[in-house]
Amino acid sequence: MSNVWSVKMGRSLFGAVSLSMLVACGGGSTGPGGSPAGPKAHTDGGEVIKTASGRAVTQEAHDKWSDALAAYDKAAQAGWNSGSCSSVSDDFLDAAKAQGNKFAEAFFMAGVALERCDKHDDALKLYNRALESNPKYCSARSAVGLDQLKKGNASGAAQTFQRAISDDNQCTEAYVNLAIIQRSQGGAQVEEALKNLRRALAVDSNYLPAYNQMALLYLEQAKGGKQESIDLAQVVCRQAQIIDPKYAPIFNTWGLISMYLGNVIEALRFFEQAAKLDPSMFEAHMNFGAVTHSFRGYEDAHRSFAKAVDLRPKDYDAHIGLGASLRGLGKAAEAKAEYEKAVAIDASRPEAYFNLGVLYQDYMEGNVADLKTAKGYFGQFVSRAGSSAAVKPQLSEVQRRCDAASAKKKRRSSKDCRPGRLQNIDNAVDALTAAAAMQSKSGGN
Repeated sequence: MSNVWSVKMGRSLFGAVSLSMLVACGGGSTGPGGSPAGPKAHTDGGEVIKTASGRAVTQEAHDKWSDALAAYDKAAQAGWNSGSCSSVSDDFLDAAKAQGNKFAEAFFMAGVALERCDKHDDALKLYNRALESNPKYCSARSAVGLDQLKKGNASGAAQTFQRAISDDNQCTEAYVNLAIIQRSQGGAQVEEALKNLRRALAVDSNYLPAYNQMALLYLEQAKGGKQESIDLAQVVCRQAQIIDPKYAPIFNTWGLISMYLGNVIEALRFFEQAAKLDPSMFEAHMNFGAVTHSFRGYEDAHRSFAKAVDLRPKDYDAHIGLGASLRGLGKAAEAKAEYEKAVAIDASRPEAYFNLGVLYQDYMEGNVADLKTAKGYFGQFVSRAGSSAAVKPQLSEVQRRCDAASAKKKRRSSKDCRPGRLQNIDNAVDALTAAAAMQSKSGGN
């Protein structure tokens, strides 16, 4: 039915939202309670416009809906802020009110607008209001699943996505998000993930989030030893680019593929393109910052990490990256502040303590007090690192010790063993303390 309104999220996990006039989720019969009174909106062909649940849309609700969509696009282009998120959300709520509060699409979009400013709890309430209006509205059901996934309830999210598919077997976003969960589970579930991505594309052959997740799946398979999959990943990226050359996530994924292939310059170009196409794409800024930092491009890294922090002020890794770039620029005090912000976000993670230790050992005055402060931070790093594989190299860098006596027995030179940071600190403190004692003694004589 071409005369039915539906708004679908063009996203997987928490990516960008796209709006389009599509065939409805959840059927086309008139819902309980009928349609509100008042003149009805019509298509150019004269057909009555209906909601996804089949209710005729009043002209007033249609006009307010159109105004709200225009306000949404304007805010997206200008850059979201707290004021625009609230204002656009209210515009969609006005459309819902004009439809007798039986307008699932409007409640859903009101939630999406709030979510653009990280007002997730308020957005969730509106998604649930959308489901009260239409229990089979797939976009709202998928949004609830995404909230569960973000909060760490993967099994609950999977059940929610499966219900969305049961209610509407054309719910592309549910197929894709279910595939993301299945891919993370590994094993036989990876094949199920691929099947769900193909199901999404069977419904909509131009559904770009499905292409993006398929490329990521093939990339993971290549990393797992299935080398031929990397070619498939690139083919998928090219196909997505043909469909929409302005779809930012595929360029970010293409950058990850290029990194895997060792083509760093190409990867930088892809990450930069993704960030240019979608300045709100956190992942692209983080990836560009990480690569430029590895080449000592601290100015570029600083700009990227600063943007990432602006986008997600409570993201631990963004503050770590920004601190590292500031350290590279010689701004030790500012770097320290960023690391401390990361600690405030999650004091149980070890990375910030390691970076604070490096800062005090290598970038401060080099006196005994600084070295002892560094040692204290490294101690906190070690106590939190545990057996984490993610920080294993740093753990070795901190704890490695060289025993001169055992090295001599094995006929190795001292150059064969490079002392770790803690041993270097102990040696430096001993040397500085001895030098100070000698100077004091010399001055006393």
